[in-house]
Amino acid sequence: MYMMTIDSGTTNTRIYLVDGSDYRIIDKIKKNIGVRNTAIQGSPEELKQALSVGIQEIMERNRCEPRDISYIAAAGMITSNLGLVQVPYVTAPCTKAELSAGTIVHRLPEFYDIPCVFIPGMKNAVMNDSLDDLDVMRGEEVETLGLLRQLDLSSKGMLILPGSHTKFVMTVDEKIMACRSTLSGEMLHAIQKNTILSDSISKDLIEAADAEALILGFHCGRRNGLSHALYQVRLLQLFGKMDRNQRANFYVGAVLASDIATFQTLYHDMKPDWVLVGGSNPLRGAFACLLNDLHYPNVIEADEEQVMKSTIIGSIEVGNMRMSLV
Repeated sequence: MYMMTIDSGTTNTRIYLVDGSDYRIIDKIKKNIGVRNTAIQGSPEELKQALSVGIQEIMERNRCEPRDISYIAAAGMITSNLGLVQVPYVTAPCTKAELSAGTIVHRLPEFYDIPCVFIPGMKNAVMNDSLDDLDVMRGEEVETLGLLRQLDLSSKGMLILPGSHTKFVMTVDEKIMACRSTLSGEMLHAIQKNTILSDSISKDLIEAADAEALILGFHCGRRNGLSHALYQVRLLQLFGKMDRNQRANFYVGAVLASDIATFQTLYHDMKPDWVLVGGSNPLRGAFACLLNDLHYPNVIEADEEQVMKSTIIGSIEVGNMRMSLV
């Protein structure tokens, strides 16, 4: 039996057709639409119609009918107040079973009446009104479950999931204990696009990994502060000290210095047995490089296939648990 998963973010949505027996990806479609469209237009109709078209396309390409799809599992911003079905957060610490219990199942005509399991995000428990405890995530909870499953990780661990927002996720066995987020991914693109540094580094940032430049930028950011390290990117261009790709690596290292400071605080408090770096490249490789340079033990870097399948596997595991009760 086939299953579908929907991973919907702020600007992009991915739809996968999956063999439910072994999580094998049969087909996928990416739509350049997300909850940003809902925020701009004040209505989720464009997102809903784009998903409907995507589901139809993927069924037609693979000669299957709605009755051939056991269910759809939808995670990410699609379950936020800007998505299609708002699902309340589950409070940490939470297990796969608790995420499953928090799902909402709907049959939407736009989804051809295929049951759709809308998976909740997670929010931290807030102790003593601590501002540091305030945090949420949508989508990274199933990404976490999928990575833990593939890499067979247990005991105390921390996952680093870089993207538009970098998430630090603390786990014990398969229980998600808490998360902490930064805005580093958005910051990287916003500064490059909207400041003088757009002339110093390309819009695609890193074209090839350069560990020496990355580490140098990290140490400059940590030693001199972010704003001066950013100006150093401009100086490196003016003085001809680095080429465009090296400057991009330096730039990423400087911005990630504050993320590493966040990591170090969490690491000191938790003392995890392992650290797993997931998320997308080039940030995944950048984080792994910096942690290895700082000599942190038991740092694992997920590979491209594990990252791609993580949200799919996590979503289906939560979906299977929910649909077994229907």
